Amino acid sequence: MKIHLNLKWILGMLLISLSPLVLGQEKSEPNLSDKLHTEYKLNGIDKSLKMYEKLNIEKDYTGLSEPLNVLGYKLMLEDQDMDAAKKVFLAQIEEYSNEANPYDSYADLMLEMGNKDEAKENLQKSIDIAHKNDMDQEDEIYIASKTKLAKLENKHRIFDFMVGDYTVDILNFTEDKVTSTNKIRSSSSFDENGNILTVILYNQGKNPVAKRILVYDAVQERYDMAFISPVDPLGIRVSHIKVKDLGDNKVELMETFIDRKGKEHISRHEIEMDSEDNIEWVIFARESASDEWKKSTVKNYSKNT
Repeated sequence: MKIHLNLKWILGMLLISLSPLVLGQEKSEPNLSDKLHTEYKLNGIDKSLKMYEKLNIEKDYTGLSEPLNVLGYKLMLEDQDMDAAKKVFLAQIEEYSNEANPYDSYADLMLEMGNKDEAKENLQKSIDIAHKNDMDQEDEIYIASKTKLAKLENKHRIFDFMVGDYTVDILNFTEDKVTSTNKIRSSSSFDENGNILTVILYNQGKNPVAKRILVYDAVQERYDMAFISPVDPLGIRVSHIKVKDLGDNKVELMETFIDRKGKEHISRHEIEMDSEDNIEWVIFARESASDEWKKSTVKNYSKNT
């Protein structure tokens, strides 16, 4: 399946933002990327690359404004010549194999061509190189590549199973004994780009009482969640969630948050889904001086039709 990730819009804006860098010379003296593009139009990409070898006197790597980088995106986005763009991006990788961005750029082309596996492979190369290099621009590439890879691997959609409207029966436990019960309604949906999950909780009187907002942090490889409630002492409580797939429609979450006194709390969640769209959500807590997890809450979700 072809994956775009709004690539044309993002890269179009990128080229616009680069224009002061790559187009800042006098109009009477086209920059190298423009000369290469003109040569491509007249004589083809092979002659254009030969021209690059002859005219590229400045060998220092210039990152996003690198002539081959700019040319590759022009070929991909303006000319829609994927084969020519591929030759250019591969030439850039060959020349600057120790830089992160050439691999990230080639991955963009692979996404545009629908080659998901090769895109993932090159994004990982970009991440590995950028992680080792201590430069501001490499940090930007690191974040961009991590974000693209996470989206390709659907790490931002772990909570897809929550989308929809559910009745939730809640059992609270102390020493394995039910001490209280409650019933609420949970309604969840993603934003139009599929990146932000919003969960609205309603009481039995059908009034909204709280909201959760979740978004995936690709760099930290975790979810950040904001819990908003008028009765919460913090007003907005932020927690961080690590997700582990246990298989058989079961996942484990490790959630950490800091209370108003500055104390860190950790809870463990086990979530299991069945074929009927029902969800069992078990929350475990532990005393600070103990390593033993004890069941504190069970939430049984039944999907409303």
